[in-house]
Amino acid sequence: MRIGPIEFITPPLVEGPAIMFYVPLPHFLHQIPFSMEYADGKFGLPVTITVISTWFVILVLTLLFKMGTKKLEMIPGRAQVAAESVYEFLHGIIHQMLGGWTTKYFSYLATLFLFILGCNLLMFAPIPWGSFEDGMFVIGPAFRAPTADLNTTVGLAMLTTFTFLGTSIKLNGILGYFKGLLEPMPFMLPINIVGELAKPTNISIRLFGNMFAGMVIMGLIYKAAPMVIPAPLHLYFDIFSGVVQSFVFLMLSMVYIQGSLGDAECPNDK
Repeated sequence: MRIGPIEFITPPLVEGPAIMFYVPLPHFLHQIPFSMEYADGKFGLPVTITVISTWFVILVLTLLFKMGTKKLEMIPGRAQVAAESVYEFLHGIIHQMLGGWTTKYFSYLATLFLFILGCNLLMFAPIPWGSFEDGMFVIGPAFRAPTADLNTTVGLAMLTTFTFLGTSIKLNGILGYFKGLLEPMPFMLPINIVGELAKPTNISIRLFGNMFAGMVIMGLIYKAAPMVIPAPLHLYFDIFSGVVQSFVFLMLSMVYIQGSLGDAECPNDK
């Protein structure tokens, strides 16, 4: 077996998530949205690298917390100490913002933060994956940061939007919520509507823009110096920036929820 020369190839810097495989569909479902013809006239749902990366992050988080909470003891082991440290850290941050409402929203906010953090840090330690393309064996990263895909960040932003809108409607009623859009004066209605629409746009575009820009910048650096591994820049774009953006998304989500709660008292505090 003869091995040819090894070359460094920089993939396109700006491209959508690659389609990894298709989920076959029966004939009567060929016309559903997002179905595509992929082979021999067959149709299926495309599964992109973003979806696979998301599954991987969920699997890793599930295994880590299964290990940390598998056998709870009064004298905790290392895994339990790590899980409790994460819980106490996030609980302290969320409690500072939401106070008595912490218990109600902790599960969502903590899961949101850990998921985004896992997605952001996924590219720091890329897992290699090999494939044949045009007769060449190509080795590249098996995953792609899901938060560098606008579909992921918009989905996360919509979850937060449903949360704070549901909170406001539950506390004030539907009429009370729409009445709030007329405050402080009725002519402020268009501005208040734009403000509500700007919230999910803000957090989704902010997270996507920062993560995608980091990937593009690192791609440019590797294209300019393919034989040099710029580790310090990876520490910034993959770790520092990823952690910061996770906190930003968490803090903005808490600000929006706290704004919907207003001065309402948590029933559990009474």
